Amino acid sequence: MAKKGTRLLLWVAAIGLLLTVVVVVAAVLLTQDDFGVDKDTQRWLYVDFADLNDAPATPGIFDDPDDLAPLTTEMTQLIHDAATDQEVPGLLVEIGSLSVGWAQAEELRDALKEFRASGKPCIAWAQSWSNKGYYIGSACNEVQVMPTGLVLVNGLAVTQTYYAGTFEKLDIRPNFEHVGNFKSAVEVYQRTGPSKFAAQAMNVLLDSLFDQLVTGVAEGRGVSTEQAKAWIDDPPLAVQDALDQGLIDRLAFRDQVKDQVELYGGAEPPAEAAANAPPPRAPLTAQDADNAPDEAPSTQPTRHELRHYRDYLKSRRKAWSHNRDTRIAVLYAEGEIVNGSGGDSAFGSHSIGDRSLNKEIRDIREDDDIDALVLRVNSPGGSGSASDAIWRELMLTKAVKPVVVSMADYAASGGYYISMGADYIVAQPGTLTGSIGVFGGKMNLAGTMAKVGLSQHTFQRGAQSTLLSGVHDFDEAGRERFRRFLEVFYQTFVSKAAAGRGMSFDDLHAVAQGRVWTGEQALDRGLVDALGGLDLAITKAAELSGSSASLDDITVVRYPERKSFFEQLIDQMEGTDPTVSASLSAQELAELAVARAAPGTAQAIDDLLVLQQILNSGDVAALLPGHIDIR
Repeated sequence: MAKKGTRLLLWVAAIGLLLTVVVVVAAVLLTQDDFGVDKDTQRWLYVDFADLNDAPATPGIFDDPDDLAPLTTEMTQLIHDAATDQEVPGLLVEIGSLSVGWAQAEELRDALKEFRASGKPCIAWAQSWSNKGYYIGSACNEVQVMPTGLVLVNGLAVTQTYYAGTFEKLDIRPNFEHVGNFKSAVEVYQRTGPSKFAAQAMNVLLDSLFDQLVTGVAEGRGVSTEQAKAWIDDPPLAVQDALDQGLIDRLAFRDQVKDQVELYGGAEPPAEAAANAPPPRAPLTAQDADNAPDEAPSTQPTRHELRHYRDYLKSRRKAWSHNRDTRIAVLYAEGEIVNGSGGDSAFGSHSIGDRSLNKEIRDIREDDDIDALVLRVNSPGGSGSASDAIWRELMLTKAVKPVVVSMADYAASGGYYISMGADYIVAQPGTLTGSIGVFGGKMNLAGTMAKVGLSQHTFQRGAQSTLLSGVHDFDEAGRERFRRFLEVFYQTFVSKAAAGRGMSFDDLHAVAQGRVWTGEQALDRGLVDALGGLDLAITKAAELSGSSASLDDITVVRYPERKSFFEQLIDQMEGTDPTVSASLSAQELAELAVARAAPGTAQAIDDLLVLQQILNSGDVAALLPGHIDIR
């Protein structure tokens, strides 16, 4: 009875919310401004790279699934289409705070390079420039910045947190084992700094990414790699210095740079732009920008030459959804891999549940209208058993139709596990992948409990009944048995990877042992087949299915399907959507409380909770060594 009452209340709430949405949508439609233009005129396209995500997010209550912010790969497709669209004479790119990693940054940069190569002008503008943003923006003909901004292109750094000192203060005793000299994930819990193996691997990783940054900046700005490196090693933070040294072409406020599109003479790009060179312009200094005179209304550049990407995206999504002879499914797998359904944490991070992802894979396999599957992986790994379950489902699908993997920012450890059996693997040069190794163990919290007055007494039958107990250390026999368990899993991991990559066990083992590689390095070692983005993976999947269709002649079907809030609500009432919850769990409330009390700890707490979830069941952890965020 109580259950029926709850459902009735939910239905009443849903109807009320629906009425609210109708009113809000009507108000938006009446007030929205499309820059006041005739839709048939040629207009520059304005795009903003803020708040891009690699995988579809769950829509909010007022969100229309057909009008959601673009995925990174939708944005690249949008720019690809604009390059050949005669109604788009140029591109204005605003780059603010970026949520994407280096691989997605490369995907965006490649799209801008393609647009520039079409002969159309491209302007990149930011309030301030950072390493990643400038790397992307330097692909445009012209790079601009706000007169009071900051140009901080100063090289890469990664900082890892080590918990050994904290655990010692709390009397927490980590009991871990790992297989692979470079599987350093356990080091953050057992040490106060990196081992020589971990330091060596991280330095090799940074060398590759730094070379990519230097080469990209040099190529985009038309200077030598020596000059690009000199800019990075001695960064001119002040915008006027950056302008004088050639990192920046112009200083302008947002309204000024939007008005500059008229300077390009309408639809026809200048000859210099067609030759992929910035159009000649006198540099605009900070003083010039501040003192720019107001022009007469008759000559004032107007904003009607800009078309917002949201408007353009609506029309392109309709075109992309048209049925064509070749249909390719793109299934997004983002987050840490866990057993069960997965979903969103209280901090907004996503996890991949083996059961929920495998259901999507089966649906794609059984759909005769789908010619091939592209699995888009953006995962640092997670549960070994969950990764193996996903691998199995993909192998069943591979026997029916082609399976291609497109790697985003991460496809490492468990993320590589679910990728390694594909027919073809595509990675970006900056993808973090490999990390073929495992670890496992437990945390002994007995000392911590004693500090707060809690004591335990254990009654046991069986010599190893406390093997995975959280209040006992491994004894020698138990540690040996657990290590044997990890070694067997590692042998399975390497054997399956070797079979998938067509390599011998010894050759695969030589590049495994937990070592993390960039996509560029992975290609040299046979762990991936090609460098590129999702577009390349889609066209390869079509080719493997026997189709000769170009990217523009392929219908891409994205999974999981984006559902509106009301569809999710109905699924919840029918009990078919385990990822939607009416309230936060006690654990999630605790996570939020801790994060608010200690800002900046959210990622660390998320990482520890996922690890705890894996280890509590005695599972193997196939995870990256800590959270690697290279800035």
